[in-house]
Amino acid sequence: MGIRAIVFDFDDTLADTLAARVHAWGKTFKWAGIQEPSAAAFVIEQRGVPLKGSLETLQKSRGVDTKGMLDAYRSAYWAKAPGLLRLFEGVSELMSALREASVPVGIVTSKGRDLLIDGRAAGTLVELEELGLGWLAPHTVGFEDVSEPKPHPEGLLRVLEGLGVMAHQTLMVGDSSADILTAHNAGCWSALAGWGVPVNQREMAKAMPDVVAEHPAALRAMLSTARSS
Repeated sequence: MGIRAIVFDFDDTLADTLAARVHAWGKTFKWAGIQEPSAAAFVIEQRGVPLKGSLETLQKSRGVDTKGMLDAYRSAYWAKAPGLLRLFEGVSELMSALREASVPVGIVTSKGRDLLIDGRAAGTLVELEELGLGWLAPHTVGFEDVSEPKPHPEGLLRVLEGLGVMAHQTLMVGDSSADILTAHNAGCWSALAGWGVPVNQREMAKAMPDVVAEHPAALRAMLSTARSS
């Protein structure tokens, strides 16, 4: 494959934020008086979709008045209690190995990169720092940095430009069909992160990732082989 750089999605790929998101949507749905779908089902269905897009889907499919829900969710999520955010098993070791090998690494996420919520700093940069991955900040692209969300390649192409690498030298790793399609649309290789939340097999069959890594250690071995070939 000739891989020289790697770009990750954030939620459900590097970081296990599922519990925090379900908790926040649960509070938001209660505030809005929504009983169906459940917060957990909604989060799973809307993986890889920006918040505004998720709320538009909810409004169209369920006839729900979503006014105020975006702000309510963001307030609930960024007020999350300690312990609701962690790296998946093996991710810390993978990232350390990539850094030690001087592999260019970036992040493209549908989450906000640098936000101010209720008067306090929020966004992916805050969570990266909390998880010990603050060194990834310079090459992290969030929803406010692009005009077109995934699967449009705009965000990924911006990261590639910042890293100084070509698309055919880059592997995009994510957990959703949106991530895989983003890679394809940018001309990058794609890898499904199979270690997080179970994927929608029908959607993933359509997206057709180039490889599937069931654990970060498998991805680490795969990259070592690709870089030495």
